[in-house]
Amino acid sequence: MVVLVPGFTPRLARRPIRLHPRARRRVERALRVAEGLDCPWILVSGGPVYPAGTPYVEADGMAEALEELGWPRKQIVRERVARHTWTNLRNCGRLMLERGWDRARVVTSFGHALWIGSPLFDRAARRHLGYVPGRVTRVGPRQLDFVPVPAVHTPGPDPLDP
Repeated sequence: MVVLVPGFTPRLARRPIRLHPRARRRVERALRVAEGLDCPWILVSGGPVYPAGTPYVEADGMAEALEELGWPRKQIVRERVARHTWTNLRNCGRLMLERGWDRARVVTSFGHALWIGSPLFDRAARRHLGYVPGRVTRVGPRQLDFVPVPAVHTPGPDPLDP
């Protein structure tokens, strides 16, 4: 198992943000979850999203925060290109299958967890990817289990997040 943390930057961000406070809270929560599950890996996911042209990669900011909190650098995996939640899961699913990890505990915020576990998320993923990147099961108010499907290896249409 791996703990997966999707990034966050507000869609209407007017200036580049290295690490948004909401993403920082996700990282802090993920660290506690990983320690509680005795999980050796944390997978952080997110590219340079908002505002357009930002130099900051969400995954890098979250990885730096994990290191500041004492998590070992060698136990952090970065997915640095995802631009949407469905590509956070798709791209992390790719990394998971390559490493032989069959399941991830997704740690996020309350509303985000509700959305990921909803039929609306499945519809959005189908519309943008052509499939749902995996099976999601809610395990808590801010946590879900994610099992990727082999279709995650299908290339996507976005050249910034293929």
